[in-house]
Amino acid sequence: MIVMKFGGTSVGDAERVHQAAEIVDAQPLPRAVVVSAASGVTNLLLAAASASANGDDAGRRAAVVSVRARHADVLSGIAKERERLAAGAVLDQLHAALDERLDEVAAAAVCDAAKSDAIVATGEKAMSVLMAATLRSSGTPAVHAWADRVIATDDRHGNARPHRERTRDQAAALLPELRAGVTVVLTGFIGGAPDGSTTTLGRGGSDYSATLLGAALDATEVQIWTDVPGVLTADPRLVPDARVVPHISYDEAQELAHFGAKVLHPRTIRPAVARGIPVRILSTFAPDEPGTLVTREASGDRVKAVTVLKQLLVLTIDVPELEDLAGVSAQVFAALHVQRIEIAAVSQASSRRRMTYLVDAGARGGCETVTGLLNDALIDHDVEADVRCEEGVALVAAVGHGASAQSSALARMLDVLHRSGVAVLSSSLHHSNVALTAAVPATQADQAVKALHGALIKPESIVGKGRRPRRGDLLAESMRVG
Repeated sequence: MIVMKFGGTSVGDAERVHQAAEIVDAQPLPRAVVVSAASGVTNLLLAAASASANGDDAGRRAAVVSVRARHADVLSGIAKERERLAAGAVLDQLHAALDERLDEVAAAAVCDAAKSDAIVATGEKAMSVLMAATLRSSGTPAVHAWADRVIATDDRHGNARPHRERTRDQAAALLPELRAGVTVVLTGFIGGAPDGSTTTLGRGGSDYSATLLGAALDATEVQIWTDVPGVLTADPRLVPDARVVPHISYDEAQELAHFGAKVLHPRTIRPAVARGIPVRILSTFAPDEPGTLVTREASGDRVKAVTVLKQLLVLTIDVPELEDLAGVSAQVFAALHVQRIEIAAVSQASSRRRMTYLVDAGARGGCETVTGLLNDALIDHDVEADVRCEEGVALVAAVGHGASAQSSALARMLDVLHRSGVAVLSSSLHHSNVALTAAVPATQADQAVKALHGALIKPESIVGKGRRPRRGDLLAESMRVG
């Protein structure tokens, strides 16, 4: 069983949907496909909802017209008239339901999270219909299915959490068709609350849908098809000679995602970890390339990639007495959690009366907003502490399993940064010797990445005439790993 996920750029228009369908056809059965909305459609749907809530009829009409046009473009590329007409009829129903929900938003003059989820889901539902029809038009048996009847979640609209046992039970309904050789095309990003309403899974939701489905179906592999060739050794916009990392561990993947790599969201990998399912990152635009394989174990004890998390704030919390530290820390964590502000790193000073937090809150109003939030929380709970904040900080990370276990690794990292003229504000080892990190001024973040990549990433070895192994040469590897 293979689960394949295609992102928005991979299904952005009729030509790309056909390319994705060809990739699906090339994979062995049984297989399930998870699709995102076409690139840009989710933003259009949000714009339509906002315009409706604000009484902007012209803005709403413009957004809805654009959504319909994007779907019509893909529909026009379906070769068989029968499949095109059938898909068109389902799209008409989806668009009519969209209009009704936007009318409800306009009447209430507000778009709550539940309404927003139902509106946004239109993009994924339409693409599942279009992908299934495209496959059938080329002679491949396929059906669409909507994940709000398969991926079970709680009722936290906008950022729902999955219920894995209920998801497994509901996904079992897909097995008869999958075993019969039918490709099931499922909506990404969305799930279903206990009351049957549609939810969305938040950032990275479509990839998350794929690994949740893979775990529920006991897949042998989950494939994430995107617009990049795999996990890269660095951001190619900063390091032009960055290259694909062929094999990383679950831990390395999660650390790279946590510290700023955009290929996978940190929670995406968790369902695969629980079931030991390999995840492969592949490019729709270079389907013969091997991509990056993510498994429980990965070989090597060197740094494999360098990444950076920008727009961080440094919060320093001082308490009068050591016994105050636990209570203050509890309030800080609680306040940041309520506001969904992510903590990138935490450290305690040797005096044990000071805690330092690196938080991803640059888009939340900066230091003024965050310090106000924390001071209010501390006052409300009658806890005394001095809160200070500094903006313009980045956290650069060198990730590689076992790399930081070497006694010289951190020293070498700091030496590289020193020789490059990068000021180091703090440094540490992270998460079972998977990552080395250093906080640096944001103005020197790009310089730090370039320096560390040049010094710590092992040069690509030359094999034969310099050709990388193709994905076809690695199919047997996937079966062994799975």
